[in-house]
Amino acid sequence: MENKLSNEELENIINQHDESEILDYKENFEDSKAIGEYISALGNSALMLHFPVAYLIWGIHDKTKEIVGTKFNPNRKASNKNQMPLKTYLEQFLDPHINLYWEEHNIKNKRVVALIIDISRVDHPISFLGKRFIRVGTSKKALSEFPEKERLIWDAFESTKFELKIAKENVSFDNLSNLLNLKVYKRVNNISAGDSELVKSMENDHLIIRRKINFDITNLGAYTLAKNMDNFPALKKRTIRITKYAGKQKLDKAIYDRQGKMGIVVSFDNLLTNIMNHIPYSESYSAGHREDIPMFPKIAIRELVANALVHQDFTKTGMYPSVEIFSNKVVISNPGVPLIDPQRFLDVQPISRNNELANLMEKFNLVESRGTGIDKVVNSLEQNQLPALEIRVPDSRSTVITIRSKKSFKDMTITERNSSIYWNACLRYVGDEQISNKTIRDSFKLTTRDSSMVSKAISNAIDAQLIKVYDPNVGKKFSKYIPFWGRDALNN
Repeated sequence: MENKLSNEELENIINQHDESEILDYKENFEDSKAIGEYISALGNSALMLHFPVAYLIWGIHDKTKEIVGTKFNPNRKASNKNQMPLKTYLEQFLDPHINLYWEEHNIKNKRVVALIIDISRVDHPISFLGKRFIRVGTSKKALSEFPEKERLIWDAFESTKFELKIAKENVSFDNLSNLLNLKVYKRVNNISAGDSELVKSMENDHLIIRRKINFDITNLGAYTLAKNMDNFPALKKRTIRITKYAGKQKLDKAIYDRQGKMGIVVSFDNLLTNIMNHIPYSESYSAGHREDIPMFPKIAIRELVANALVHQDFTKTGMYPSVEIFSNKVVISNPGVPLIDPQRFLDVQPISRNNELANLMEKFNLVESRGTGIDKVVNSLEQNQLPALEIRVPDSRSTVITIRSKKSFKDMTITERNSSIYWNACLRYVGDEQISNKTIRDSFKLTTRDSSMVSKAISNAIDAQLIKVYDPNVGKKFSKYIPFWGRDALNN
């Protein structure tokens, strides 16, 4: 069978990722029972984090990630006592059945074995020999010791079901157009033929389910295309809410407070316009005429709101996405915690817990599968001399992102400078560049007189373990820097 991963793809995984909840490196590890337990732990962690696969890779030093090669043979017997083939032994005692893809690669003239653990069709936690395991950091633990993680795994199954649950049953075709904005859907999908093409497209997008002569509308269909959310009471409280306060904190009077009344896809443009109408503006006089300049760039607001909608966790009841507008900041939050480390938002391919919603929003050009949204946010904040975005996960139930009003680099706190330098380094790194004292000055519109201040700020960011020196052999005057997770000159 042809390998699912090319040598280059596997090498990229090794280079870009340390051991984690869904990735483990071994050299010549051969304990058959422990391998089964690792499959359970890695697979359950992937389920909890909404990853479709996990990896167990032999031939790699777990600390340095040096490719050392391996003698491990997946085609061997389970043990001297158990003459059953290892693959058969694992498949027999894993519950439920999962797809295990064993691959052999030659990387830098070293033999590497990769096990791809595909959990995309699993419907309950994975056990081996009757016991369930989970990764805690990079350690293998009994799942029973971590009931919160087990609950998150079960929640993951519910989350994938939410989009396809029924919001309204037994709807006639004529009534579909009364409940859903089919005009917008047809325009975006360029549907001009008869009703059969429309129905087929909506079925393919999981918006409706055919029931003999009538249809059921799914949660996905209602949440995205509803003309009036009052027709879908169970979803009504899940639409995004916009609140504007008179001052800098929630104790100040709320002068505007509205929750969405329509599906998020068909109302997105109006939603964005509404937000931009309520954020503070400043006056600019250039070329002899007055211009009103929004305090926050529209592209940043757009990308952050779209991300909050598509990445929300529908298993968190009593919560909804929100945009809170203050005189000095905008706070955008959504139910659910990120599926990837917030510090890696810019370089790691985004993962959505709501695949059907993500696919539909991409079709409507509201999100991008390439993951460039956060790049645009970071770049637009820099261009407008705003502090870097702040990403917080205050509890196990929500993600909160704050963007703040204009502040010069000189006036930023140490934490704000650290964050701004880190995200600037990330943005340059994904473009195959490094930052330096000069590039920081250029990005934040500083002069050579500010060099010592920038040097101190870079030193602080290094101490905070957000960036590191790219080439230790270069003198400090000519030093360049990369994010803490990047590959330096010695490892390229």
